[in-house]
Amino acid sequence: MKLKKKSGFKMLASLLVVGSLSFSSVTALIGTSGVASAADSATSQAFNTSTGVLDVDYASYLSKHDVVFQSPVSDPKGALTVGNGRVGGMVWDTLNGITMQVSGVDASQEGFASQGLVNLYTNPGLNSNYTTYKQRLSLYDGLLTTEYDANRKITIMGAPNSEVMGIHVEDSRTGLSSVSLDLSLWDVSNFSGGDVPDINTWRTVSTFVDPTVVGLSRGQTDANNFGYTLAATVEGASFTTQAVGGSKVRLNITPSSSYTIWISSASRLNAPGHDSVAAAKNQLSAVKSTGYNTTLTNYKNWWHDFWTKSFVQYSNPSGDADYMESFYYLSTYMIAAGSFGNYPFHFINGVFSAVNDNDSGKWSNAYWYWNQRDVYHSFLASNHADMVNVFNNLYSRNFNTLKSYTMTRYGIDGIWVPETMGWNGSPEGTIYSDYTKNTLSTASEAALNMYAQYKYTNDTNYLSSTAYPFMKEAVKFYAKKLSYDTATGKYFMASSNAHEQHWNVKNAITDLAAIRALFPVSIQTSASLGVDATLRAEWQNVLNNLVAYPVDPSDPNKYAPHTPPISQNRNNENVVLELAWPYSVSGIGSADYQMLVNNYNSRPYPYTSNNVWDPAPIQAARLGLGNEAYLGMKMMLQRYQQYPNGRTTNSNGEFEYMGVHLSAMNESLLQSYNDKIRVFPALPTETNFVSKFTLLASGGFLVSSEKAANEIKYVGIKSLYGKPATVVNPWGTQAVQVRRASDNTVVSTSSSAEFTFNTTAGAVYIVERTAKPFSSFGHTQLTGTANQGVKALSGTNSKLGLDAAGGRVTVTTFYEDSNYSGTARTLAPGSYTTAQLVAAGIPDNWVSSIRVPLGYTVTIYDNDNFTGTQWIFTADTDFPSSTNPNANDKMSSVVISSGSGGGDGGSGGNAGVKYEAENGTRTGTVGVYDDAAASNGKATDHFSNAGDSVSIANVQAGSKLVIGYCTANNPGRLSLYINGVDSGNITFPSTSTWNTTYSTATATVAIPAGATIKLQLDSGDSGANIDYITVESQNQKIEAESGTLTSVNVTADTAASGGYEVTGLSTPGSSSVAFTSPTAGSQLTIGYTTANTNSKLSLYVNNTFIKSVSFPSTGVWSGVYATAQTAVAIPANGVVKLQLNSGDSGANLDYFIVQA
Repeated sequence: MKLKKKSGFKMLASLLVVGSLSFSSVTALIGTSGVASAADSATSQAFNTSTGVLDVDYASYLSKHDVVFQSPVSDPKGALTVGNGRVGGMVWDTLNGITMQVSGVDASQEGFASQGLVNLYTNPGLNSNYTTYKQRLSLYDGLLTTEYDANRKITIMGAPNSEVMGIHVEDSRTGLSSVSLDLSLWDVSNFSGGDVPDINTWRTVSTFVDPTVVGLSRGQTDANNFGYTLAATVEGASFTTQAVGGSKVRLNITPSSSYTIWISSASRLNAPGHDSVAAAKNQLSAVKSTGYNTTLTNYKNWWHDFWTKSFVQYSNPSGDADYMESFYYLSTYMIAAGSFGNYPFHFINGVFSAVNDNDSGKWSNAYWYWNQRDVYHSFLASNHADMVNVFNNLYSRNFNTLKSYTMTRYGIDGIWVPETMGWNGSPEGTIYSDYTKNTLSTASEAALNMYAQYKYTNDTNYLSSTAYPFMKEAVKFYAKKLSYDTATGKYFMASSNAHEQHWNVKNAITDLAAIRALFPVSIQTSASLGVDATLRAEWQNVLNNLVAYPVDPSDPNKYAPHTPPISQNRNNENVVLELAWPYSVSGIGSADYQMLVNNYNSRPYPYTSNNVWDPAPIQAARLGLGNEAYLGMKMMLQRYQQYPNGRTTNSNGEFEYMGVHLSAMNESLLQSYNDKIRVFPALPTETNFVSKFTLLASGGFLVSSEKAANEIKYVGIKSLYGKPATVVNPWGTQAVQVRRASDNTVVSTSSSAEFTFNTTAGAVYIVERTAKPFSSFGHTQLTGTANQGVKALSGTNSKLGLDAAGGRVTVTTFYEDSNYSGTARTLAPGSYTTAQLVAAGIPDNWVSSIRVPLGYTVTIYDNDNFTGTQWIFTADTDFPSSTNPNANDKMSSVVISSGSGGGDGGSGGNAGVKYEAENGTRTGTVGVYDDAAASNGKATDHFSNAGDSVSIANVQAGSKLVIGYCTANNPGRLSLYINGVDSGNITFPSTSTWNTTYSTATATVAIPAGATIKLQLDSGDSGANIDYITVESQNQKIEAESGTLTSVNVTADTAASGGYEVTGLSTPGSSSVAFTSPTAGSQLTIGYTTANTNSKLSLYVNNTFIKSVSFPSTGVWSGVYATAQTAVAIPANGVVKLQLNSGDSGANLDYFIVQA
């Protein structure tokens, strides 16, 4: 049995292998509306000169970003989220009702333990006998509502910024015999994970049943005072209480038309006397006393106030930018829903789990600063310093512990912060890992973020009592840790880690950047506070004589990650770009700006790496690379957003890519890290791109601006603290004036590239062009229309919401280790033999846990060719802890089928055409029966005698069949004929029934246009009921940048198919692009561009050289693309590679299409 080993380091990014990846090129933004047309007019503006921010109808505007499910979701990981700032829940459809898993941010160390399940159900079922369904996450109100027809509505909310959630039920049905609510825990007897004094207390569950409240508790004797009580009561209906087993309690509620169930997730940490049972009872008593209506109003007002702190719009005609904007607001909601506790929202755990405690082993023993910064760093600009303060407080509250340990470990009077740090400052997750134990820069990052909090809030008490003392100790540590070269007179870092990427190297660029970022502001602050004059002089000397950044020995126009020679890659990080973000020592206007751009364009680990935390979109924005920032945000969503609720299947992280998205968008709209206000520094170059914002700038300035038709209209500035404002002229050196809004007085004029003017606290100023003043624009308010459907990101599988037919993740994820850990591989629907699994990167007898997409069935066989013992899974399963432990390490072949019968709609080919079996020609005893669960309400049955068949004539051309079926045989089998020619057998894994439950089987086979397809019972066949046959054309497009890349680069180009091209095929025998073909084919089409006149690359299939492929010149290296076609036999799951060999001349590659 493979179990997750406890370690203090993150595993290397797992390889993504997709058996059949389909990207839709036609979906853009479905069911959503943009802002009012007047708001996008080149002649309008939406700046409120009285309030100093954009004039937004937040209720209507945010409603267009609501997430809407038009069908129930039964896959817990894809469920919608709801939270109140401290406690969150994920809500999904279950038997006769709904289930919500509850998690509180302060209930356990690093949030490693979830609190339990809340299951509401009725008889007849809450979710039975309805015709219309709608579930909506309303961002503005923070509510999750579920409606069945017009007679049932469930509203989930909470007491704001508390440990209490509420479920309000409106149910006007008659004839209800019972209503019940269960609080329960899964089996925790073998629970592990986290970093706790005694895991046994987390494996111990106690319950209580009082006349007015029931509850369960865990972690009650935790020595760190963590632990919790999950309790519930009812307002508005009579009820009785009941104990059900050792880890379940129940409320039996008298059926009523309206009532509220209140749920407390009381933490021992925050409870008086650390008594969470008493706290839970008191919390429930208090909220019942306040009442549902008042609590609901308070809750909505809390979220309303939250949203009005800032605003962004990011929109383009294709709708992709609008999708990114929707994801921005959804990500903001999800993180904020758990970020107001005593401890931070953990990058893996957060407050949203729907998989019991199964994530507890995924980096849950500590907070990784690298990952936490992704989650939190956007929120200063979004004007939520209170959230950032919780994150910063994790480090400042451990000041003495960190200082003491630094002396113990290093003998230095200062502060070193472990990269992976426990809630109490523990370094245990760091010091035993080669990845992190010699990372020295984390204390500087923490100190700089505290200083940034001061810069945005002007809290001088925080600066003097918290931020500066921490900054001082971090600087003292570096000052003593540096070495001094008497020959050169330079200070240098003798040995450290360049984060997790390079170990024990000289002059790690992250250390040098940290010093150049932290020392100047610490020197400045010490002077302004009038303290540490002697130390200040020492620090200045170090700064003046610090060794220069190392330079790439092969290219003097680029930096190196450390003093050469370059050491081994350990974690696929582009550490040189840390200079741009987060250290902010280089960027637009910096002397070494082009050096950083060169490093970005040739970064060794582009988006092809499995890095859910990749900060490249933020760094692109900091470098003013608007197209790159846009495409980077899109690429991150394409790779990591698989669930319709915005979540990811990635096993190497959870919420980091959401935070990266937030920071990248903010930095594209406003930058102020160097105390200069720079608006729209990194928008895409699209002429029709529309963007508006109100964000907070360093120094305490609420900045608003609008850009449409490639024109920046104005810059509005509200000064919160009366500091001087420095603005980078958004119109170059055009003449501008600064007008005070209150009396229209011009307080400053300039034609410089940047200018500074004095401000008064609370005053509003407008920076305008003299030639086109603010008054030339008419005023409008920004509004929106409520979203009613599914949103989709073109060219990707990423969607937000479910349509009436349901939606699902399209790949199944297989994990090497138990508990969804270790190396992960993904496969699309299909049948895979042992050889095909190995080709896809899944060794024989390797799998220990799987994540199954919504609506999918995975049948695992312990022998090759779909024989031997089989196990059927329809949900995420950890084999060792499930009812199927014998499946662990046994997978030798597998069939993955989805419940949808249609084609995948992939670009480069035709969507599937479904043919209902009951409409075909039947022979023998084959008949038709009615079944509401069948595709069209009917299916064919009684394949009983040899020769019994069903035929579909005149089908479209294709290369794949998807057959809807059910069978109680184990397995069923029929023979396939194409135009009367025997084309092999189709195996149908058992569905254990002859009706009601259907699955799909697939077959890859060449189907000519107009062919007749027949399924027939032949000798040796065992039969199945056939629902439909879908013929799919799988000439799907595979983006070159998504392949396996060796010694090449990925370069953004909006003219390329997926927004990127693969460039740099210049190293003979090494530079190559490879991909796994999802289907067999006889022709390869290659999208490319080349300025060479005789470009040529070598083609390999399964590492066997096949031929040279020529690419006629397009005359340029980007912007204009052509296709080259070549005949070649490619087997299903064959590895196709184009490589530059000696004598070849290279081309830039865009995409591939394998054709039958």
